[in-house]
Amino acid sequence: GYLLSRHRFPGKALLDAVLDIPIVLPPLVVGLSLLILFQTPLGRAVERVLPVTYEIPAIILAQYSVACAFAVRTLRAAFDEIDPRLEQVARTLGCTRGQAFFRVVLPEARRGILTALTLAWARALGEFGPILVFAGATRMRTEVLPTTVFLELSVGRIEAAVAVSLLMVLAAVLVLVAIRASGSGKS
Repeated sequence: GYLLSRHRFPGKALLDAVLDIPIVLPPLVVGLSLLILFQTPLGRAVERVLPVTYEIPAIILAQYSVACAFAVRTLRAAFDEIDPRLEQVARTLGCTRGQAFFRVVLPEARRGILTALTLAWARALGEFGPILVFAGATRMRTEVLPTTVFLELSVGRIEAAVAVSLLMVLAAVLVLVAIRASGSGKS
Protein backbone atom coordinates (compact mmCIF):
# COMPACT_ATOMS: atom_id res chain seq x y z
CA GLY A 1 0.00 0.00 0.00
CA TYR A 2 2.83 2.39 0.84
CA LEU A 3 4.61 1.84 -2.46
CA LEU A 4 1.42 2.41 -4.44
CA SER A 5 0.68 5.53 -2.43
CA ARG A 6 4.08 7.21 -2.41
CA HIS A 7 6.18 6.00 -5.33
CA ARG A 8 6.10 6.09 -9.10
CA PHE A 9 7.68 3.14 -10.85
CA PRO A 10 7.37 1.27 -14.14
CA GLY A 11 4.52 -1.20 -14.02
CA LYS A 12 2.69 0.57 -11.17
CA ALA A 13 -0.59 0.64 -13.11
CA LEU A 14 -0.22 -3.06 -13.95
CA LEU A 15 0.54 -3.97 -10.32
CA ASP A 16 -2.44 -1.90 -9.21
CA ALA A 17 -4.70 -3.77 -11.65
CA VAL A 18 -3.31 -7.20 -10.69
CA LEU A 19 -4.03 -6.46 -7.03
CA ASP A 20 -7.69 -5.88 -7.92
CA ILE A 21 -8.11 -9.23 -9.67
CA PRO A 22 -9.16 -11.18 -6.54
CA ILE A 23 -11.71 -8.45 -5.76
CA VAL A 24 -13.44 -8.58 -9.15
CA LEU A 25 -13.10 -12.29 -9.99
CA PRO A 26 -15.64 -14.78 -8.69
CA PRO A 27 -14.09 -16.53 -5.67
CA LEU A 28 -14.34 -19.95 -7.33
CA VAL A 29 -12.16 -18.67 -10.17
CA VAL A 30 -9.54 -17.50 -7.66
CA GLY A 31 -9.49 -21.02 -6.19
CA LEU A 32 -9.31 -22.59 -9.65
CA SER A 33 -6.44 -20.24 -10.57
CA LEU A 34 -4.51 -21.37 -7.50
CA LEU A 35 -5.24 -25.00 -8.34
CA ILE A 36 -3.95 -24.49 -11.89
CA LEU A 37 -0.88 -22.60 -10.60
CA PHE A 38 0.10 -25.62 -8.54
CA GLN A 39 -0.14 -27.84 -11.63
CA THR A 40 2.64 -25.89 -13.35
CA PRO A 41 6.28 -27.04 -13.09
CA LEU A 42 6.99 -24.40 -10.44
CA GLY A 43 3.90 -25.38 -8.45
CA ARG A 44 4.78 -29.06 -8.62
CA ALA A 45 8.29 -28.28 -7.38
CA VAL A 46 6.79 -26.48 -4.39
CA GLU A 47 4.40 -29.40 -3.80
CA ARG A 48 7.36 -31.82 -3.61
CA VAL A 49 8.87 -29.79 -0.77
CA LEU A 50 5.66 -28.65 0.95
CA PRO A 51 2.32 -30.24 0.07
CA VAL A 52 -0.13 -27.39 -0.51
CA THR A 53 -3.10 -28.47 -2.60
CA TYR A 54 -5.92 -29.97 -0.49
CA GLU A 55 -3.87 -29.37 2.66
CA ILE A 56 -3.86 -26.70 5.39
CA PRO A 57 -1.43 -24.42 3.48
CA ALA A 58 -4.04 -24.25 0.70
CA ILE A 59 -6.52 -22.72 3.16
CA ILE A 60 -4.01 -20.06 4.17
CA LEU A 61 -3.00 -19.30 0.59
CA ALA A 62 -6.61 -19.10 -0.61
CA GLN A 63 -7.57 -16.77 2.23
CA TYR A 64 -4.47 -14.65 1.69
CA SER A 65 -5.08 -14.39 -2.06
CA VAL A 66 -8.45 -12.78 -1.54
CA ALA A 67 -7.87 -10.85 1.69
CA CYS A 68 -4.55 -9.33 0.64
CA ALA A 69 -6.22 -7.20 -2.03
CA PHE A 70 -8.55 -5.66 0.54
CA ALA A 71 -5.67 -5.00 2.93
CA VAL A 72 -3.54 -3.33 0.27
CA ARG A 73 -6.45 -1.10 -0.83
CA THR A 74 -7.12 -0.06 2.78
CA LEU A 75 -3.42 0.55 3.47
CA ARG A 76 -3.05 2.63 0.33
CA ALA A 77 -5.96 4.82 1.43
CA ALA A 78 -4.38 5.20 4.87
CA PHE A 79 -1.02 6.23 3.42
CA ASP A 80 -2.71 8.58 0.93
CA GLU A 81 -4.20 10.49 3.89
CA ILE A 82 -0.78 11.17 5.42
CA ASP A 83 0.81 14.40 4.26
CA PRO A 84 4.04 13.50 2.40
CA ARG A 85 5.60 16.66 3.81
CA LEU A 86 5.82 15.01 7.25
CA GLU A 87 8.12 12.39 5.78
CA GLN A 88 10.12 15.04 3.89
CA VAL A 89 10.58 17.12 7.04
CA ALA A 90 11.85 14.08 8.92
CA ARG A 91 14.36 13.49 6.12
CA THR A 92 15.58 17.09 6.21
CA LEU A 93 16.05 16.71 9.98
CA GLY A 94 18.46 13.83 9.40
CA CYS A 95 16.29 10.72 9.20
CA THR A 96 17.01 8.17 6.53
CA ARG A 97 14.12 7.09 4.33
CA GLY A 98 13.66 4.01 6.54
CA GLN A 99 13.77 5.99 9.77
CA ALA A 100 11.24 8.49 8.42
CA PHE A 101 8.98 5.60 7.48
CA PHE A 102 9.21 3.88 10.87
CA ARG A 103 9.20 7.00 13.04
CA VAL A 104 6.71 9.18 11.17
CA VAL A 105 4.66 7.33 8.56
CA LEU A 106 3.87 4.10 10.44
CA PRO A 107 2.72 5.82 13.63
CA GLU A 108 0.50 8.14 11.56
CA ALA A 109 -0.95 5.15 9.70
CA ARG A 110 -1.60 2.96 12.76
CA ARG A 111 -5.40 3.21 12.58
CA GLY A 112 -5.38 2.45 8.87
CA ILE A 113 -3.07 -0.50 9.47
CA LEU A 114 -5.36 -1.82 12.20
CA THR A 115 -8.36 -1.38 9.91
CA ALA A 116 -6.59 -3.15 7.03
CA LEU A 117 -5.58 -6.08 9.23
CA THR A 118 -9.06 -6.38 10.74
CA LEU A 119 -10.88 -6.18 7.41
CA ALA A 120 -8.49 -8.65 5.78
CA TRP A 121 -8.91 -11.08 8.68
CA ALA A 122 -12.69 -10.75 8.53
CA ARG A 123 -12.69 -11.25 4.76
CA ALA A 124 -10.46 -14.32 5.09
CA LEU A 125 -12.69 -15.73 7.83
CA GLY A 126 -15.67 -15.78 5.47
CA GLU A 127 -13.90 -17.12 2.39
CA PHE A 128 -15.59 -20.16 0.90
CA GLY A 129 -15.14 -20.50 -2.89
CA PRO A 130 -11.36 -20.53 -3.19
CA ILE A 131 -11.01 -22.78 -0.15
CA LEU A 132 -13.56 -25.27 -1.46
CA VAL A 133 -11.80 -25.53 -4.85
CA PHE A 134 -8.16 -25.34 -3.69
CA ALA A 135 -8.23 -26.96 -0.24
CA GLY A 136 -11.42 -29.01 -0.34
CA ALA A 137 -13.88 -29.46 2.50
CA THR A 138 -12.61 -32.48 4.39
CA ARG A 139 -13.96 -32.76 7.94
CA MET A 140 -11.36 -32.04 10.62
CA ARG A 141 -8.65 -31.56 8.00
CA THR A 142 -9.38 -28.63 5.69
CA GLU A 143 -12.59 -27.56 7.37
CA VAL A 144 -13.11 -23.88 8.15
CA LEU A 145 -16.28 -22.11 9.31
CA PRO A 146 -17.76 -21.48 5.84
CA THR A 147 -17.08 -25.04 4.72
CA THR A 148 -18.58 -26.29 7.99
CA VAL A 149 -21.82 -24.50 7.09
CA PHE A 150 -21.68 -26.15 3.65
CA LEU A 151 -20.96 -29.61 5.07
CA GLU A 152 -23.71 -29.33 7.69
CA LEU A 153 -26.23 -28.23 5.07
CA SER A 154 -25.17 -31.01 2.72
CA VAL A 155 -26.09 -33.64 5.34
CA GLY A 156 -29.30 -31.91 6.41
CA ARG A 157 -28.17 -30.54 9.76
CA ILE A 158 -29.82 -27.15 9.44
CA GLU A 159 -29.50 -26.34 13.16
CA ALA A 160 -25.74 -26.89 13.14
CA ALA A 161 -25.36 -24.81 9.96
CA VAL A 162 -27.38 -22.00 11.56
CA ALA A 163 -25.28 -22.16 14.74
CA VAL A 164 -22.02 -21.84 12.80
CA SER A 165 -23.55 -19.09 10.66
CA LEU A 166 -24.56 -17.17 13.78
CA LEU A 167 -21.01 -17.52 15.08
CA MET A 168 -19.75 -15.98 11.84
CA VAL A 169 -22.32 -13.16 12.07
CA LEU A 170 -21.18 -12.47 15.63
CA ALA A 171 -17.54 -12.35 14.50
CA ALA A 172 -18.47 -9.93 11.69
CA VAL A 173 -20.37 -7.65 14.07
CA LEU A 174 -17.46 -7.66 16.53
CA VAL A 175 -15.02 -6.75 13.76
CA LEU A 176 -17.20 -3.89 12.54
CA VAL A 177 -17.72 -2.58 16.08
CA ALA A 178 -13.97 -2.76 16.71
CA ILE A 179 -13.25 -0.80 13.55
CA ARG A 180 -15.85 1.85 14.42
CA ALA A 181 -14.57 2.05 18.01
CA SER A 182 -11.00 2.62 16.85
CA GLY A 183 -12.16 5.64 14.86
CA SER A 184 -11.31 4.03 11.54
CA GLY A 185 -13.73 3.15 8.81
CA LYS A 186 -15.64 6.43 9.11
CA SER A 187 -17.56 7.49 6.04
